[in-house]
Amino acid sequence: MPAIDAPTVAEHRQRRHDALIAATCTILLNEGAAAVTMASVAARTGLSRTAIYEYYRSANDIVADVVVDEMLAWNDHLTAATADIADPGQRLEAWLRAALGYVTDGRHAIVRATADASLPPARRAQVRSLHQQLAAPIVSALTELHVAEPEQVAAFIWGTVDAATRRIEAGRASEDEVDAVVTFTFAGITAIA
Repeated sequence: MPAIDAPTVAEHRQRRHDALIAATCTILLNEGAAAVTMASVAARTGLSRTAIYEYYRSANDIVADVVVDEMLAWNDHLTAATADIADPGQRLEAWLRAALGYVTDGRHAIVRATADASLPPARRAQVRSLHQQLAAPIVSALTELHVAEPEQVAAFIWGTVDAATRRIEAGRASEDEVDAVVTFTFAGITAIA
């Protein structure tokens, strides 16, 4: 049995897994999704490629875990920011501010870095589902506000958030972008009501 660097085999495996994820994140942020290979991850972790295959079948599987973990964290962030707000308008505004706050804090960079990754089909479906979960609170708030076609309007709002995300990541003042998205969103809702 190979030497382990933790009190238990389970902890050893978890540490290795965590190291693989951390190395992949570093490569994604510094070099992009195309640079994530089994060899590059092995070089960053000091593990052999054979050892990495004990955890993942391909580099794309590692990237999929990274993006799924990040989407789950983003969803948790949005849920925490809106959970105790009963008023749908206030909840929608809190969601918008929290979503763009996640971008402003730099935590969205991993999701953006994986945008051009080639994920396995099952994992791509999982990411799509998580993306829909991110937007679900928008649809819920719009429904409670009696907005006609809440799914359509939510898609428009998501597009606005995505545009602001790109602008923030390009260096625009995040506070101005967030305020503009909130103003634009509520003006749009008022115009179609």
